[in-house]
Amino acid sequence: MVFNKLLSKRDAITLLELIHTSLLCSNEEDFKELVNRLHEVISYDFAISGLAKSDDYGKVVSYKIINITYPIEWLDVYTSKNLYDIDSVVKENFTNFRLQRWKDTFKKYLTPKEFLYHAEDFGLQDGFTHGQKNPAGNTGSLLSISGNSVEYNTRTEMILELVVPHFHQVITRITNQQSKKNIPPLSKREIEVLNWLGQGKSSWDISMILRISERTVNFHINNIKQKLDVVNRLQAVSVAVQQGLIAIG
Repeated sequence: MVFNKLLSKRDAITLLELIHTSLLCSNEEDFKELVNRLHEVISYDFAISGLAKSDDYGKVVSYKIINITYPIEWLDVYTSKNLYDIDSVVKENFTNFRLQRWKDTFKKYLTPKEFLYHAEDFGLQDGFTHGQKNPAGNTGSLLSISGNSVEYNTRTEMILELVVPHFHQVITRITNQQSKKNIPPLSKREIEVLNWLGQGKSSWDISMILRISERTVNFHINNIKQKLDVVNRLQAVSVAVQQGLIAIG
């Protein structure tokens, strides 16, 4: 598998630790420390994250920024010169929510030279950005890393693909976009299924344990994901732990 070839055993352990730590983050400082721990597996000089609401065309209408290590001066220029209006990376993120390399996005949108010149002045001429959209509504997250130390390869891309969904849950939680009262009640069976998911069981395993069909298990899992407003099983477990619906350990 490509995963095994690109990531060492130590990498895998560190990533699991990051995912576990994400469950414990309760404020911005916790989140900043979490993102900074990415240095243990990938290199970067600058990092920033945020949660935003956008319209159907990817234009941001409200934005909560958590600056990890971006130059403050760049953020001042970005705001004072209204560079957010011509920032193609942000537009691409909140339109498609997939991993992007900046230089490709700059070409795709024919980004104005004014933006590129300013970005280059601060060492932000290239980087990676990835985000995730909440299944319900137009709220989504963004994580950007940049700098001369970034390695533009499949390994870096893979790690970002792995961690961004968990970072998304953290920033969503700490900016109060998700609260316990907004989660529809889960049935007793759904809680049972969640508990087994939290123990790493597959649909087939759970079907054997609960003596129901695998199809029924997957039906419950889909309902759980919908109620918790997540896109995969790991996120479902993460949100369930955060909301006190299940416990792991």
